Amino acid sequence: MSVRTFAVLTAFAIAPVAIAADEENPYKKVKLGDYATYKTTTKIAGMSLEGLLTQTVSAKSDKEVTLKITGKINNVDIPGQEQKVDLTKPYDPTKAALPPGTEAKVEKVKDGKEKVKAGGKEYECTWETYKVKAKTNGMEIEAEVKVWQSKDLPLLVVKMEMNADTAGTKIEMEMELSESGTKSD
Repeated sequence: MSVRTFAVLTAFAIAPVAIAADEENPYKKVKLGDYATYKTTTKIAGMSLEGLLTQTVSAKSDKEVTLKITGKINNVDIPGQEQKVDLTKPYDPTKAALPPGTEAKVEKVKDGKEKVKAGGKEYECTWETYKVKAKTNGMEIEAEVKVWQSKDLPLLVVKMEMNADTAGTKIEMEMELSESGTKSD
């Protein structure tokens, strides 16, 4: 799997997707240093890759939040990414953290509520399932994604499951919150 493809899949995995048009941008509430770390498992081509992804608020103004996304897959660092979130506009997860030139269509399938235990805590969550079609660097990606979110967390995402097909390769990815909080420098 290419770094670009992994970046697209990770963007959908970490981005909060359940934002009603009339709701305030969820990133307006974050503070500098807020972070969430997720344990990930990715199955691709008969291999299982374990990893950690961390999303940290690295800068914030009245108009913009900068998120730094870092991680390791099988103890190998993956290239860090920065995501800018415009706080003056409604949050659009289909545009968030995607590499330049990526086209994406996200279709909500269904939603619900349930309690989810992650990172040693139980969260009241809303969940939503989506069908995603994306095209990046000439490759097409189709995925089904289920995301659990809690308003009790600044960065919202508690858990995610995704089944994707890219260039005929099946990819399964699971991500679950392992810790969150606020780092002070």
